[in-house]
Amino acid sequence: MATNIKEKHVELGLDALIDEKLKNGGDPFVTKSKVPVVDISQLASKNDLEELKRKVGAGGSSASTELKGQGFPYNLNADIGTIYTDTTAKNGAVKWIKKNAGTGSNAWSVLFGDVKHKPRISSSQNNAYVEFRRINSTVEVGFGGLSWGWFGIVRRGAPSYVPQGSDRERNVVILNVGGIPVGFRATSSKLGIMTNDKGKRLGTFYLGGPGDGNQLRLQFDDPVPTDRDIGDLRFTDMSYITDDPWPENLQ
Repeated sequence: MATNIKEKHVELGLDALIDEKLKNGGDPFVTKSKVPVVDISQLASKNDLEELKRKVGAGGSSASTELKGQGFPYNLNADIGTIYTDTTAKNGAVKWIKKNAGTGSNAWSVLFGDVKHKPRISSSQNNAYVEFRRINSTVEVGFGGLSWGWFGIVRRGAPSYVPQGSDRERNVVILNVGGIPVGFRATSSKLGIMTNDKGKRLGTFYLGGPGDGNQLRLQFDDPVPTDRDIGDLRFTDMSYITDDPWPENLQ
């Protein structure tokens, strides 16, 4: 406390003033009128400092770099780096960033979005499905719909069975050429393993990239049975990066 008072005295020049008064035989008391006046009109206020801090954090600009609206931001011609929040979260896309100059789907990219889609498929048993889930720019492919999460196909030769031309006995079309929905397509072809419920390998599943028709098929090691359906299929994980714009049509 004493140190703080001493430092304040030095700062205000009180010690020097008292010494001068004593040297000239005056009294040692200092009245308010004799204290040097400090002009505080040019000093920054707390609000001034907060505003300066905010501007520095924004790169020296007072302009906002975050926008809000409803729907995709494709028509907004904002600065690169601008963040946009869709208050309706259309098709699961909440937050976007401007990545390229201009407007349109190539100018914006989703920072946070999560959407699922189950397209119409071929050769499957009733209730079986393939689900594409996209989180930001990553897509995961899942199979299921039957008991215990199984996936199943109908027997070869059944009305809904669609053979694939490169091996009509073993290959089964799930999504034909061009069938991978826009917004979920891979940048290159992918291959995974297909098993029965006990983990015994039955073949592979193949997802074609842009160089092979954006299709999905099953490729069995042995000919697909003609006298029974297969209803206990399991699949290894498959995920990949997509360069597609965010999906607009989920029909």
